[in-house]
Amino acid sequence: MIEEKIFLKTDLKKTPEEYEYLGLKNSLKLMPEEIVKKITESGLRGRGGAGFPTGRKWQYALAQENDVKFLICNADEGEPGTFKDRFLLENMPFKVLEGIIIAAYAVKANYGYIYIRGEYSKAIEIFEKTIKDAYHSGLLGKDILGSGFDFELKLVKGAGAYVCGDETSLINSIEGKRGFSRIKPPYPVQEGLFGKPTVVNNVETLATVAEIMKYEDNVYARLGTEKSRGTKLISINGDVKVPDVYEIEFGSCTIREIVELAGGPIEELNFVVPGGIATSILKDNEINVRYTYEDLEAAGSSIGSGGMIVVSKNHDLIEILLNVSEFFVKETCGTCFPCREGNRNIKEILLKLKRNGYNDEYKKIIGELKESIMLAARCGFGQSSVNFIYSVLDKFFKEEVI
Repeated sequence: MIEEKIFLKTDLKKTPEEYEYLGLKNSLKLMPEEIVKKITESGLRGRGGAGFPTGRKWQYALAQENDVKFLICNADEGEPGTFKDRFLLENMPFKVLEGIIIAAYAVKANYGYIYIRGEYSKAIEIFEKTIKDAYHSGLLGKDILGSGFDFELKLVKGAGAYVCGDETSLINSIEGKRGFSRIKPPYPVQEGLFGKPTVVNNVETLATVAEIMKYEDNVYARLGTEKSRGTKLISINGDVKVPDVYEIEFGSCTIREIVELAGGPIEELNFVVPGGIATSILKDNEINVRYTYEDLEAAGSSIGSGGMIVVSKNHDLIEILLNVSEFFVKETCGTCFPCREGNRNIKEILLKLKRNGYNDEYKKIIGELKESIMLAARCGFGQSSVNFIYSVLDKFFKEEVI
């Protein structure tokens, strides 16, 4: 069995009183441009699902000339099977807070929000206290740690809408509007919250920033592979013996080895969902693939949100497909017609499949709907909503077998 590769979780056992905020203290001695350069050179990519280079996003935001900029921590972790952000918020809120302040300083943002999923009551309670304590200790507010940098942070509770994981939908929600995606461009770094330049980063991304900035040299850049730097938190669940949050160095192991690290499957393994139900599945004979962005993409799937779901053969595939389809039908914001109606039509086709048995025409139509939704949807929800369903049909269903 492989061992966990630890980078982000180095301060897991420290209490808030023991935590030293070394990353923040080091950052406040630097110019914003120097921090952005270090994060860019680290190779850190966004951990919310899209995998966009964090340093590049910060470069764009820093270049915006505006008296008001916003930094938003996206803690609306709505992807089924994903709970690594909740783990960080509940167990290392001070590291998340540190990353938020560093990011704000790096892009010259004086106002920030952390948008936490409403169902995460424990995380909300913990982080509300963390913010309150931070104001009392001079980590938030005016002249942070005597640096001359001012930063105000507020917590906003989400209402459980999956689509608000999309950064533009989240921005609309904070503004008090309905949570639906915006047309891009302009991008949030140009015109985001209240029309001002806005950076939106995931919880894990910001916690990783705090860890990167602890060190004078760029330790993070030496971990992982050339295209997948550092480590990744993976929340493993489903038909596995030890569901939990594991930290893995990119390229150090295969998906099969990660499943084994979590105790192995409870029953005979059927397939693995590498990154939440917005990603395509990998069958049992396909999981000897290295856990990196590039290797998973070559295998036809992706890192996604980091929510790995292990599925045994002790399940009805059609019932799983209907479950996932129902989720996307309920969670679509309805803004993009092909996404709204396409996902409804897919559910109807799956119900026909259940009643009448499979034929290849069903898969063909769903494939066409998948293409239409991907081309027309203006957020990641629609662009990825059919990945899981189509991959299961493609890999398990053939007309002559049913």
